[in-house]
Amino acid sequence: MTLKERRRVQRVDANLAVTISGAPEGAQGRTLNISTNGVYFESSKFIDVLTKVRLELVIPMGESGSGKEEKVTCEGVVVRAEPEQDEQGVSLYNVAIFFSYISKSSQAVLSRYIKSLLSSE
Repeated sequence: MTLKERRRVQRVDANLAVTISGAPEGAQGRTLNISTNGVYFESSKFIDVLTKVRLELVIPMGESGSGKEEKVTCEGVVVRAEPEQDEQGVSLYNVAIFFSYISKSSQAVLSRYIKSLLSSE
């Protein structure tokens, strides 16, 4: 039996800085992959499923190494956390967030970034 892909938009591997508010104080991390609907990232803090958060992503713009960046801010809900609970000795948690709100301008920046990654594959 093969599992059918349920995602409607394509995700790409990405290593972007992300800062989270509305979650444990000081939560931040790096993305593992991203789409226009959500993000999967490594977090320095445990964030429980169904937690509403605000994210700020730093998106590189222009040619690689140009130093130009844009910040994308959006709101989302945690849909998965691995491990599933806060555990002593764990320094990084994998967290999946579904975007519940992203402005049109931020959506455009994110779409351009994802398209640029897809075209370079």
